[in-house]
Amino acid sequence: MMLMSEATTERPTPTGLTYHLSPVPAWEAQRVGEHYEPEAFADEGFVHTTIDLETLLIPANRYYTDDTRPYVCLTIDLDVLEADVRFDADPLIYPHIYGPVPTRAVTEVRAARRSEDGAFTGFDEPHLLQG
Repeated sequence: MMLMSEATTERPTPTGLTYHLSPVPAWEAQRVGEHYEPEAFADEGFVHTTIDLETLLIPANRYYTDDTRPYVCLTIDLDVLEADVRFDADPLIYPHIYGPVPTRAVTEVRAARRSEDGAFTGFDEPHLLQG
């Protein structure tokens, strides 16, 4: 469960760990560099994340079931980031990261599991990267 610090604004500031879905080719191309940016980052200006793995299945199945590429879940330590992170909408389950993610902030990678029809069904045990 994500811990949240008290904020002076109306919404709490996300802290702790968050989860991001990435096509394997996008992650593999950037994992050895300093930063990771999702494919839509230039157009959207932020990185979509969720507060837990179960919540990550919601956008995965809403937007990516027709994309047949393999996917991974990146666990991101928000406390390592220098970029602004905030919840932009209710419910407070989708933190947005307003900047590239330093690859050192990615602590685990989990393969996404999918059914034959492309639906995301869960994630494998994590591969620890940091810590």
